[in-house]
Amino acid sequence: MSSSDVARFEFRIFAADLASVRDKLNLRAKGTLQDPSRETYIVSRRNAESNVKIRAGCLEVKGLQGCLRALEQWMPIAKSPLPVPAADVENVVAPALGIDVELGDLPPFTEAALIGWAETQSSLATVGVLKHRMVFELADCEAEFTELQIGFQRLQTVAVEAPEAKDVEAAVASLGLAGAENVSYTAYLQRHLF
Repeated sequence: MSSSDVARFEFRIFAADLASVRDKLNLRAKGTLQDPSRETYIVSRRNAESNVKIRAGCLEVKGLQGCLRALEQWMPIAKSPLPVPAADVENVVAPALGIDVELGDLPPFTEAALIGWAETQSSLATVGVLKHRMVFELADCEAEFTELQIGFQRLQTVAVEAPEAKDVEAAVASLGLAGAENVSYTAYLQRHLF
């Protein structure tokens, strides 16, 4: 498994209606509509310090590096096209999810096999998420407004991220979000699944 991205500070909120924040984003930058994305998250009841998901035929793993005031700094750990070797599931995915497994000489994990394996682990759950994203460039930050469907639940999320914390904090303040609770996907899904 490989990864080449840098750590980024992130701020994210969830709510039933974030149209007012979307309108502020539209006033500041031209949004770019992304293709709809169907993703499967593997969530652990043991920690919320890792983000493990399957998207567009790839397995992606990010790890929480630390917190600075209201921000979280996330680092990509791995990104690999599926199927992935069992050794990667044993040595990268399982530890990120807070579990210890021995998979021996199992064949590579397809998407279905990885989801099936996760569903056999008592401390893990899987959940499908459909995303309709609009991405905005705000100075040195990337922001997004996303309409989500998680199971039967429909909601919205707004996120701001950048390599420098000060840039994220300035953008968050300009959107009137200073003081709002920063909640990662992992933390949000963990609260609702467990």
